[in-house]
Amino acid sequence: MNIAITTVGSTLDSSVFCEFAKTPCLLIVNMDSMACTPIAHTCAPGSDRELARTILEHRCEAVITGKLSEEAFELLADEGVTRYTAADMSARAALEAMQKRWLELIRNPDGSTSCSGGHHNDLEGLRCDSGRLH
Repeated sequence: MNIAITTVGSTLDSSVFCEFAKTPCLLIVNMDSMACTPIAHTCAPGSDRELARTILEHRCEAVITGKLSEEAFELLADEGVTRYTAADMSARAALEAMQKRWLELIRNPDGSTSCSGGHHNDLEGLRCDSGRLH
């Protein structure tokens, strides 16, 4: 299983970056081997979409990040990628917290915990009051 983490550097000791679109680095972590593939990111208009597509190309099941842009959120959510927030934690600590189910889910692009919309319509029984599936 692969997990993507937006970070300030290229190792698991790097901090999770606070904003997806402006991250200096994307780490792809293989959770079986803990091997990391760092991918440098240059912030430019539309680069958040490319970053989201990179996560999908690496078949990541989740992303650990800070604030997501609406477009990146939609791309990831539509493909079933779980989104966690862990800004300012080390990537290693964030992975451990994710495994213990301590990280907060990013349920909306604005970072709020309320739900709205209709992602993952093929998953039954996971709807919250507003209709959004998680």
